[in-house]
Amino acid sequence: MTSVLIFGAACLDYIAQVNHFPQPDEKLRTNSLTICGGGNAGNTATCLSRLGIQLKLMTKIGPDANGDKILQDLREEKNIDTSLILIDPTIISPMTYTIVDMESTTRTCLFSAKNEQILVNDIQSQCLDQIHYIHFDSRSTEAAVHLAKLAKEKSILCSLDLERERPHLNQLIPLMDYIITTENYSLRVCRDSSLIETAKRLLQTCKFVIITCGKNGSILVERLDKNSLSQTKDNPDHGSMVTREVHQINGEDFTVWKCTAWPVKSEEITDTTGCGDSFIGGVLYCLLRKEFWSRDQLLRFASYIAMCKIKGIGARSSLPYLSDINMNLFE
Repeated sequence: MTSVLIFGAACLDYIAQVNHFPQPDEKLRTNSLTICGGGNAGNTATCLSRLGIQLKLMTKIGPDANGDKILQDLREEKNIDTSLILIDPTIISPMTYTIVDMESTTRTCLFSAKNEQILVNDIQSQCLDQIHYIHFDSRSTEAAVHLAKLAKEKSILCSLDLERERPHLNQLIPLMDYIITTENYSLRVCRDSSLIETAKRLLQTCKFVIITCGKNGSILVERLDKNSLSQTKDNPDHGSMVTREVHQINGEDFTVWKCTAWPVKSEEITDTTGCGDSFIGGVLYCLLRKEFWSRDQLLRFASYIAMCKIKGIGARSSLPYLSDINMNLFE
């Protein structure tokens, strides 16, 4: 039974690998050009599908060649139900041109100008039939607020990929049970003095906040529950390392889990496109299938999934299937 809904953007990525980022007025030959599925929601849905989670994806595309390719890629993932994908004859399907700089191992994304918003009128209440969990990618925020309110009426758990400042987020954030955001959001949008300050700001209504920090790993912050202290497993001699600390801010105690990035050899780093989406896929898998896991197990698993992704070009080519993962790494 499909009980998970992913809401947000799916697009087509044009990914050009170059030896170095082009200078102004420079002509540069690409090493390769890859055309593949992308978009935050589409990527996270694909990650979950390969981890064995059956889900529905709600996104909006146009009736064009790019839209056909987006839909084809999603339909090839056996656990994605595409019946809620909206095809709007008035829009051009979204695309992203991505420049992958092999010298600095960074990527720069240029998004299509057209804004393919899912509208409030696109939301039908029956789309939540049998749904028990919704993940939002912070696109189409006005419609997302409407859908999240419907979800709360049905006691459906919700999570949010908080990537950048957008309209209506002040209404959407309080409706979330889990929030995953980035160090850039903390620094550039919240302008807080620390990541923990940002987490405290977002923890007004949700259970935990995760902040990803790229090659520096991630942190998970939650209110300290002295009656239910989650135990940290002994750090293994491989993979990500996790520590737990208690921080007091304005008289309130918070548990802060810090997780290093899963080690990867520099020569194996191919493309960082979609790493955040795959990390979120790992987090959601744990929330949906590994409720008994501790926070350190959740962070290590998500870090591992992101490490797998970084080895392949594009957001999806190297996403692992559940059958290929040695789960003993996290037990």
